[in-house]
Amino acid sequence: MNWQRARKPSQKAERTSAILDAAASLFDEKELADISMRDVAERAGVGKASLYHYFKTKEEVFLSLYGHELQAWLGGLEQRVGRLRKPTSTRVAAALVDELKLHPRLCRLKVVLSLVLERNLSDEAITEFKESLLAPTDRFVTLIHQSLPQLSHTAAKDFLFQYHAVVAGLWPMAHPTEQLAAILQEAKYREFRIDFYALLQRTLVKLLQPTEKGSQDAS
Repeated sequence: MNWQRARKPSQKAERTSAILDAAASLFDEKELADISMRDVAERAGVGKASLYHYFKTKEEVFLSLYGHELQAWLGGLEQRVGRLRKPTSTRVAAALVDELKLHPRLCRLKVVLSLVLERNLSDEAITEFKESLLAPTDRFVTLIHQSLPQLSHTAAKDFLFQYHAVVAGLWPMAHPTEQLAAILQEAKYREFRIDFYALLQRTLVKLLQPTEKGSQDAS
């Protein structure tokens, strides 16, 4: 790859994409804490100094990756829910889970989003990131509200945060370390084993159903 200084927007976009692809492949192989900016630069085939022209910190790299993963997941979800002939809380929950199965990287990014990625940022960087979330947040809330009209706009927005919290909380519990996974293989510890997608779907149905039946909050 020719990493001479990018001058055109298309060149900058191409190189940003290459950096995010490198970060994604590294994240698929190891934990975030074990990835450095040097690792990302080497994987992308760019000098570390050049990398800092695009991202100032590792957190900025992975927040950008989160945004790309979120957009891909949301686009697929809109198509999936749009194909439902008669949306119900159960069917919408199933669509949410089925689409998420295609994006395990997004699940892992949700785990570290609030606890790690949003902690080492400048005011400018965190403002830019939050700004980038406004449109997808509105798309998700609108999708849920329109699919389940019994849910007010406020209830659909509440569900957005509940959904994120459940995914971020359940994922690490369902994907323990090798040491813990080995211990959980013993029969007496089987109650601690979690089927992530099955439990997530049951939880989402419960979160949607009570509000679906009786929510009359102002939109």
